[in-house]
Amino acid sequence: MPAINDPGYELVKAALAAGHTVSPVPGPSAPIAALAASGLPTDAFLYLGYLPRKRSERRTLLETVAGLPYTLIFLETPHRLLDALDDLSLVLGDRPMAAARELTKLHEEIVRGSLSKVRTHFMASEPRGEFTLVIGGLQHIDARERWTDEQLLEAIQIGVAAGKPAKELAFQLVKPSGWPKREIYNLINKVR
Repeated sequence: MPAINDPGYELVKAALAAGHTVSPVPGPSAPIAALAASGLPTDAFLYLGYLPRKRSERRTLLETVAGLPYTLIFLETPHRLLDALDDLSLVLGDRPMAAARELTKLHEEIVRGSLSKVRTHFMASEPRGEFTLVIGGLQHIDARERWTDEQLLEAIQIGVAAGKPAKELAFQLVKPSGWPKREIYNLINKVR
């Protein structure tokens, strides 16, 4: 165990194909341990393994799950963590999350809060070790909460820097930000 996102799957498949009996013996599983300690709902979740390395592929994946109500679980490396948090914030909005590393070990760390708060933490404290990212599903966002001007401007700047077309970026930011599309579009044109 855990045989989740590791070569254990191939070993189990080969053992079954060879006619052997496979019985699980529970062991450590970073995604499940991080979910349990996150403070986010555990009744329905979606585990998607490592986020894609390329920014465009990562954003495409995130766009496909942005509207889902499930708690989302991803793995990420320390050298890509800040870029991943940028993309998570841009695509999903400033949702509640937990970033966990070294679970059950001496240097265990779980940082909880909004995506922006977690990002700020790791800008000040160098990310080390493999991370499990647990992010609240769409229903965990209070639709009545509107992003501040600064939050929206930061998301726009990230999107513009990434080369997103204004129309696409405005559409993408409407739901998470709570801002009207026309206002977002006007701000994008001012930033450019």
